[in-house]
Amino acid sequence: MSVGLRLFLLAVSLLAGAVVLARIRKSKMQIEDSVFWVLCALLFILLAAFPPILYKLTELFGVQSPANLLFLLVIALLFMKVFALSLKVSLLEEKLSSLAQTMALRERFREEEQQESLNRQNGGNHESEQ
Repeated sequence: MSVGLRLFLLAVSLLAGAVVLARIRKSKMQIEDSVFWVLCALLFILLAAFPPILYKLTELFGVQSPANLLFLLVIALLFMKVFALSLKVSLLEEKLSSLAQTMALRERFREEEQQESLNRQNGGNHESEQ
């Protein structure tokens, strides 16, 4: 892995880690989501600081170059994150649908109760007028 790639990886990882920590401090990111990004940043800092680890993994997996393994690792991590986010969106859509149905039913029952109340008041007024 070239020195330029190592420095780039290190800089981007440090920047990403700093951004995530700043967003956590401002309560603009959930801890659950930030753990993934902090761990990824730490992993890439480790790989940039100690390239022999990446070289050993390259040999172990039979990949042609450490840079290819690094890109493969990034792609795999992003696929896992997209899958996790897809599951989260599906659950939220299900909850939203259920909530919308519940709210619609409550609104309908409230309208029916108001109508019955008006009918009772109007019915009582007719009897007192006669």
